[in-house]
Formats: sequence, structure tokens, C-alpha cells
Amino acid sequence: MSFYSTFLTLHIIFAGIWLVSLITDPILKIKIKKELENNSGSQMISLYLLFTNVLGIIGSMGILLTGIFLVSVSSGYGFFDMTANHWLATKQIIMVVILLLIFITVIPTAKKVRTNIENSIKENSTEDLKTNLKKLFKINATINGLVFLNFLFAITHRFLG
Repeated sequence: MSFYSTFLTLHIIFAGIWLVSLITDPILKIKIKKELENNSGSQMISLYLLFTNVLGIIGSMGILLTGIFLVSVSSGYGFFDMTANHWLATKQIIMVVILLLIFITVIPTAKKVRTNIENSIKENSTEDLKTNLKKLFKINATINGLVFLNFLFAITHRFLG
């Protein structure tokens, strides 16, 4: 059962990586908004996209894979089972919602933002870029909120029952 504690540790590390995005996201957004006022900001937006992409992939895939392993090897836990561990089933549902948001909205919007960066440099117009960036900011804020909610479920389930 030593694999269980190793995977649990990895699960916690991946959660920490994902939570870093929660902390850095507002800081990067402020810097991007300031640079967009000066009709620049393409490098900062590219950094934002890279940073959130890398942290998102590492965090979400790490959480997903280690979480599946942890539930699979533990007899006390199950997938989407509200009768025994409602906190875990809720976390699993939230994770599915996060993954749907990522695949349905974040990835296509991030691709549009990348295209808008290239077009805004050529055409010297940032309106489409600002619109898609605002949409991406809202989606990422929603995902970060759901990640934080999952984190709260994870750390409070032992205290609340």
C-alpha cells in the first residue's frame, strides 16, 4: 500500500501546482490590462497563455490521473457515489465540469486569442483581442473558483463529516 501514499502525495502536489494559477492569475491579468491600455501587451498575453496552459495541463492531468488511481485502489471510495462520500462525488462532478469548460471553451478561446494577437499586430486593432481575452479571463476565473472549491472539499471533509 506504499503506492497509495506516494500517489496521495503526488495528488497534493498537483493540487498545489493548480492552485498557483489561482494566485498568479489576477496578477497577470492586471499587468495585461495595463499593457493593453498602451496598445501593446502581446508578449504578456502570450506569457499568460503559456503559464495558464502549462499549469493547467500539469495540475488537471495530474489530479485526474492520481485521483482515478486513488479511488480505484481504495475500497472506501467510489466514482460518483453520493451515499458514502458525498464530498468526493461532488469533487468528481466539479472535476468533470472543469474538464468540460477547458475543452469546450478555454482551448478554442485561447486559440482565438493567439490568432487575434497576430492580427492585431498586422492591423493595429485590438478590439477582437480584448473581447476574446475578456472571455478567457472570465472562464479562467470560473475554473479557478471551481478548483478552489474542490480544494476546500478536500481539506474540510475530515472535519465536517
